[in-house]
Amino acid sequence: MSPEQAAGQVPHAIRLCDHPRASRQIELARGWGGIGAFAFVALVSSEAGVPLLSAGLRALAAGIVGYFACWALAVLVWRHLAVAEADAARASAEARRAALLEEIGRRANAMPNGGEEQ
Repeated sequence: MSPEQAAGQVPHAIRLCDHPRASRQIELARGWGGIGAFAFVALVSSEAGVPLLSAGLRALAAGIVGYFACWALAVLVWRHLAVAEADAARASAEARRAALLEEIGRRANAMPNGGEEQ
């Protein structure tokens, strides 16, 4: 058992599959990347006069490559976005905490006897 787990502080990993927007955006990028690459290569191959079977195989291979390339790129982008969102949320929470502690200190100093009970 690690010291963090023993103290009750389990580190929380950021998982894109649990992120509400990331998983949907990654799915869209995969789909459109595959379809776009397939359509582009099919169009270019047919315009170049490549035989239909060869053009189809090229388009299929390009669709598979486009699918995986867009998936990897979307995951890379969303990893950075998720970390940035977590950092922004942490900074906001720390700012709220500091403001609350300052308000508590201000109210404690305004009370008679420095906020001590009698």
